[in-house]
Amino acid sequence: MELYHYTTLESFWKMISMSAENEKVSIELFNIMHRMENGESPYGLSVLRRAIGEYESRNNIPSEQSKIEVPFFRNDRVMLVGPDKEMYIFPLSECPDNKEWWTSVSSSETKVAIGFDYLALVDYCISANLFLLKCKYDEAKALEVFVNQLDTEYDTFDYDEEHSRFSVHTKFFSMMYNACLEVDDPAKSDSKEWRLTSFASPLEASYTYKDGKIIPFELLKLPQNVIKSICIQTNGYCDIVISGILGLLEKEGFDTEVIEIRKSAIHV
Repeated sequence: MELYHYTTLESFWKMISMSAENEKVSIELFNIMHRMENGESPYGLSVLRRAIGEYESRNNIPSEQSKIEVPFFRNDRVMLVGPDKEMYIFPLSECPDNKEWWTSVSSSETKVAIGFDYLALVDYCISANLFLLKCKYDEAKALEVFVNQLDTEYDTFDYDEEHSRFSVHTKFFSMMYNACLEVDDPAKSDSKEWRLTSFASPLEASYTYKDGKIIPFELLKLPQNVIKSICIQTNGYCDIVISGILGLLEKEGFDTEVIEIRKSAIHV
């Protein structure tokens, strides 16, 4: 099984060429909150909030005691309340050649879908204390899971106009993390997204300047054997692109005999 990361040819070049000295593949994980546009929140948080309302309805909790408006974010920051850890992801997909994913990449003329070996990723995640998470698109099921979890967690958090309060043993933070990382919009189910996930504090993150913003990210170095295939999406002369990719891989020590390189069958 392979999982695919869609990106530009330039980004692929950086991933490979940045790792020459230690024979690794460099990948950048971005802060999931900075993936949101126009102040939006991750879709799953809306499901979690509705689960709070559903739990209160089933348990006849008066509206004046409702916790449905509990703040998920810190004041003036796109950072969850709770532990001083933020979520960083590297998006992947089960789809090897998908128009929706191709169009999600910038308008660069040449794009690539890098096929990563699933088992090699799992081994790496275990050794590096990372997580490989599969997005869930069954909203009703996710809602019910959250409602059931609230049987034990509802009394572990509270809030007022100034503060949010959590018990020492609360698992509500984990529920918020799961909502952000694993529960996604059913309308996006065809994307079959997975997420290589890491948690880091603001002090542990790296930062770059892009499009008028300071953006946090995490840099990871994966072993070379994680790459199994490369699919190319280009309007130009594909043989030139393939030749350049093969030369780069050979220079950086990759075994090109075990990496399949093919052209996308989809016109974008």
